[in-house]
Amino acid sequence: MNTFFEVLKWIFFFLTIVVGLFLLRGGVIFGPEYQLLIKQMLMPGYLVFCGTMFGYIIARIQLGYDDEHPHKNRIYVRSFVIGIVLGMLLAVAYMFI
Repeated sequence: MNTFFEVLKWIFFFLTIVVGLFLLRGGVIFGPEYQLLIKQMLMPGYLVFCGTMFGYIIARIQLGYDDEHPHKNRIYVRSFVIGIVLGMLLAVAYMFI
């Protein structure tokens, strides 16, 4: 599960750069008519990744510096579920509010 979170962390970093570039120069690159459509598809997925990263932070706080914690995978899975739920709530709030 630790390796899974490490891969998600790098995907999140890359997606943060893509979203940042899009928000800064999306109208220039794609044109104003496509910017709204792409933003409506890109932001909910990004918010789900943000929730997942919040879950990762929760797991790291619970584990501390103990790399040999006996319930390490259980903490990661529980934090992953919490993060996905939080990310889905953020995405739904973005789409409807």
